[in-house]
Amino acid sequence: MASATTKPILPNDHLLVVGDHGGLTDALRRRYPGWDITSADTYLAGISALTERPAQTVVAYVDGPTPQLSDAVAGLREAAGERTRLLLCCRPESEPVARAALAGGADDYILFPIQADELDNALGRAPTVAAPAGVAAQAPAATMTELDALADTLANLESEPTATLQRLAELAQLATGADGVTVVVHGSVVAAGQALGEPVLVEPIESAGKTIGQISLGPRAGRPYSSADIEKLRHYARLTAQLTQLASRHRHWRKLAMTDELSGLPNRRYLLRFLDDMLMKAEAERFCVTLLIFDIDDFKTYNDICGHEAGDEIIRLAANLFRRHCREHDLVTRYGGDEFAVVFWDAEEPRAAESSHPADALLVLQRFTQELGAAEFTVQRRLPDAQITISGGLATFPWDATTREELIRKADQALIQAKQAGKNRIFTIGQGAADEAGET
Repeated sequence: MASATTKPILPNDHLLVVGDHGGLTDALRRRYPGWDITSADTYLAGISALTERPAQTVVAYVDGPTPQLSDAVAGLREAAGERTRLLLCCRPESEPVARAALAGGADDYILFPIQADELDNALGRAPTVAAPAGVAAQAPAATMTELDALADTLANLESEPTATLQRLAELAQLATGADGVTVVVHGSVVAAGQALGEPVLVEPIESAGKTIGQISLGPRAGRPYSSADIEKLRHYARLTAQLTQLASRHRHWRKLAMTDELSGLPNRRYLLRFLDDMLMKAEAERFCVTLLIFDIDDFKTYNDICGHEAGDEIIRLAANLFRRHCREHDLVTRYGGDEFAVVFWDAEEPRAAESSHPADALLVLQRFTQELGAAEFTVQRRLPDAQITISGGLATFPWDATTREELIRKADQALIQAKQAGKNRIFTIGQGAADEAGET
């Protein structure tokens, strides 16, 4: 939570909730029954309400990135006046947005699920009753071992969803001391410790008001569960929901960062990471990896004469055709502009008896160039004699190169040689023409 700013407060106990979420208004009324708590659905409605009646405190909900959020917060600040305490409230994944919105004039922000002591501190008041549903009681303090395990979970959010769930199950077992723990989220089931028979404790995992799974604890040796253990289980159910959602978003944004928007293929960034991993694997398991770099012949001419939409069509169709002719595990990427890079490797065994690199790649190229030459493109309406062709260069690990950088450089050199030799052909590094692309 952001550091609090002390300022004089108005004498009345009017609190305005703007953009109520998850029953926040009702929860505040139960915890602070002596306060006059009202609500407004939107920031605009909140500004209007404040012009009619001042409030001692305003709590405004932030629901992710919102256009002109800082302006809306500034509007609340202006309507409320400088003596009113203005708090923002958000879920953990929106914390950067709330922090940035402080520039609009907010004093502080608090996070869902709201911890009772944080809420009291933020509002500058003690509760008049115990924490109600919707405002979580303070969970028992985590041990250093728990914190280390949590840090490991956070550091590995890029893992597969089941791997993240497995870490969370192990973390829940560590925190509660249960002999066995089962975690179910969106139909995926993981377990830690002993196999679970009849569970002793079960806590639902909820997200956005919906139950998405549950955590089940088996018995634990030596002592029964206490109320503090039950509260810790609830805490880990909330944590599981938040980290599951965060991991999903993390994987989504990471995929977008590794994908070329136009072609839908993996991009250059993904290729470089893939090659690092693949060459390490190839060296350990003693198989070869062939890199093909190719581009569209005369692509700039097509773009200049027929427009970028026609050029985009060529990129998309070439991407789809090449992906269709490759094996499932071979990687086809858009390297940049009209350049593509393809990684051929042996997942288990060569495609057919006696096949080898780069001969395997040339078989793919033969089928691809034949279909590319027969395809119809928009550019041919303006240029009837145009035939879409490619030039490319091949290099193979470990014969031609032993590092990622060297492999890319050798394939690129072969591509340049193919261009200089007249285009519409594929060269292997150090050997000259492998075959003309249109004739292989």
